[in-house]
Amino acid sequence: MQANLKDLGAGAIFILAGSVYGSMAWFGLPIGQALNMGPGYFPIVLSAMLIILGLAIAGRGFIDISGREPFGVVPWRGVVMLSLATVVFAALIEKLGMLPGVFLTCFLASLANPKAKLRNSLVSSLSIAIFCTAVFAYGIRLPIPVVGKWLGGW
Repeated sequence: MQANLKDLGAGAIFILAGSVYGSMAWFGLPIGQALNMGPGYFPIVLSAMLIILGLAIAGRGFIDISGREPFGVVPWRGVVMLSLATVVFAALIEKLGMLPGVFLTCFLASLANPKAKLRNSLVSSLSIAIFCTAVFAYGIRLPIPVVGKWLGGW
């Protein structure tokens, strides 16, 4: 039996992500009921939708084999830089603060594109950081410092 490996791989990733986050919510948070939802209810629903989407994509890999293509080259630079940007944001946002944390995250994410120019990456990262700081720190008063402890704090 022939299968589209791209669809199977993508479906497996969706199923795995939905299963991991769904089990974390199922075992770690109270679920509640439809009329009295607990904090785990919405993550369970989203995880179920993600698993269903993964099953549909994987199923399509068995049905539609007309556009069968080789799996291709994995863009490791993009995978590494986007993952690194996410980890850096999560680990350092409180220590760096909103403005430098978002700037660093956006800059690292822009390095995922091998054609990105340094000037454009810096300008767009700074613009996004200023916008996010204005919206989240000043607009809705998210309890994250604008500049964190490592940089003197504000």
